Amino acid sequence: MSFQDLLQVHERLTELFLRHQEALIQLDIESALERLELYRRELAAHMKAEEELLLPVYSRAGAIPGGPPGFFMGEHQRMREFLARFAAALQEMKTGRANLTRRVIKLFDEEAAFKNLVDHHDQRERSIFFPALDRVTTEAERRELIERCLAANRMNNEF
Repeated sequence: MSFQDLLQVHERLTELFLRHQEALIQLDIESALERLELYRRELAAHMKAEEELLLPVYSRAGAIPGGPPGFFMGEHQRMREFLARFAAALQEMKTGRANLTRRVIKLFDEEAAFKNLVDHHDQRERSIFFPALDRVTTEAERRELIERCLAANRMNNEF
């Protein structure tokens, strides 16, 4: 068992965000907002598990170039800020449909920056965070932490 097993959560999150964007393409703002909220809830659960369960263990690895815990926390905060802006933009679109197509295009542009941040974060987790966690944990501790992280996400799943 490896912390790389948590990548299944990343795959689900990617799928949820794509469903949100599919609703945007169809100009179904209500569905786009609902799907964004589901994505936000599941991402929040995942980040909370990382922050509360994994980052304290990660600190055992010592100083890692390109991987201080603050980097991961900072990226999480930026993701939360992006999602709040997206939700606000969608709320505005619900109340006023003037120039809706152009407003959706603008939102897609902003979401592209978000997706780049998420991709960068994912790569740092794959190459730095998860391997370090694998190194500093026993098999039993690893299994328990992974199961707790997956359980935190399952509590929020509702396709």
